[in-house]
Amino acid sequence: MKHISGIIEVLSQTEIEFIHNKTLELLEKVGVKVPNNEILDICHGMGCVVDKHTQILKIPAKVMADVISEHKKKNTVKGTITEKLTGDISTQVFVVDFETKKRRYGLMDDVMKGIILVEKLDFIKAANSVVIPSDVPAELSEIESFKAIFTYSSKPGDTYVLTPFSAKYVLQLSDAMGIQQSYLLDTVSPLSFREESLEIALQYAKKGHRIHTGPMTMAGATSPVTLAGTLVVENAEVLASMFIIYSLTNCISICYAPAHSFDMQTLLCSFGAPNQALLGIACAQMARYYNLESRTNTGLSDSILPDFQGGFEKASTAVIAHLAGCKEIGCQGIVGADQGFSFEQLVIDNEWLSYYNYILRGIEVNEKTIGLDVIEKVGIGGNYITEEHTAMNMMDNYWYSNLFKREAWDQWINNGQKEILGTAHEYIKDILSGYQYAVPVITPSKLDELNQITEDAKQEYVLIYKS
Repeated sequence: MKHISGIIEVLSQTEIEFIHNKTLELLEKVGVKVPNNEILDICHGMGCVVDKHTQILKIPAKVMADVISEHKKKNTVKGTITEKLTGDISTQVFVVDFETKKRRYGLMDDVMKGIILVEKLDFIKAANSVVIPSDVPAELSEIESFKAIFTYSSKPGDTYVLTPFSAKYVLQLSDAMGIQQSYLLDTVSPLSFREESLEIALQYAKKGHRIHTGPMTMAGATSPVTLAGTLVVENAEVLASMFIIYSLTNCISICYAPAHSFDMQTLLCSFGAPNQALLGIACAQMARYYNLESRTNTGLSDSILPDFQGGFEKASTAVIAHLAGCKEIGCQGIVGADQGFSFEQLVIDNEWLSYYNYILRGIEVNEKTIGLDVIEKVGIGGNYITEEHTAMNMMDNYWYSNLFKREAWDQWINNGQKEILGTAHEYIKDILSGYQYAVPVITPSKLDELNQITEDAKQEYVLIYKS
């Protein structure tokens, strides 16, 4: 069976190489700010120009080109469309209640609800923490979230690690579970890194864990308003991150990251503008040029509600970027441009991913699926509803949905004129019934080990932050 194939492009090969060369020029002349002396010393030993006073790292074009060349020799990435598209969760600050049209700060209880709900969502691949729990001290929130995920989720999962203190205990929890973590070494655009992020990256590297990156330049704010200029700044941050990761781990295991546009009216980062589709295609092309996997923040929306705007923006940007060869889309369950997390939105997003993956399967053509004998039997003017062939094959050839309705008008009226938000809310209530009594998926002895690590973190937290 042939799956959907074909790659769309927005950049010519000449334009890709022009962006590449301008990026090397930028890294050599301007460089990036790297506020960590240990990393600066390592990079200096690799041939970089380092200014300890300003903490600026400049990467000569030849030095960067050598790292890229070595990576390309070891890694090849196919520019084909993935046969399955899944979604992730991005940890938010707020939870949005669509029934009351209000939002509130997230709680540890919401983290737990998210873990239990994701167990039932086939196309959300990881039980990442849905929020930063505000009812837990900030220095302990990531530790508590990781412990909950390890305890109750059969899927992998994580959350943003924001401090070296929490990183220390997150790594202990991960080592206890025998799980290799991957730290998001994010940039502060334009062309800078956080001191804390670099310190955490060192911790992960020294413990043998992976590091990945995700710069998100914004056209008009942290990069030029022109998309070409944004691509150069984005590319510079990707390559600088690649270089630092290589210097710490001797390998490169990162996705090519997404870029955004800045909305000049609202002064917000835009998640659903048509620029996201264009940047999605371009980033996928640049990723292939460097033999990197590509991830773009497509499949998202600026709309607060899951309305026509939301659906159109999600579908348009996700499909176009995916057809360009992008392997991953933006995180799901988000309200607007990082305005909060919604359980209902996550359920709806899982449903559209199911719909989309049905299309990706393609069409199976063989004797059984053609069913010529049935066609001959039904003949001219008949129907296939009562045929055994229909009963035997309908489950594999019909996409069934609990959320997306196909109702006659009168049936819709009689069923209470339900909209998708109400249906999603009912589904969530059913899934989360009794979630407080969820059974750990790990052994009692392993749970004791995680509890002890968490208790050690709490004791050190008191000594450091409360004394």
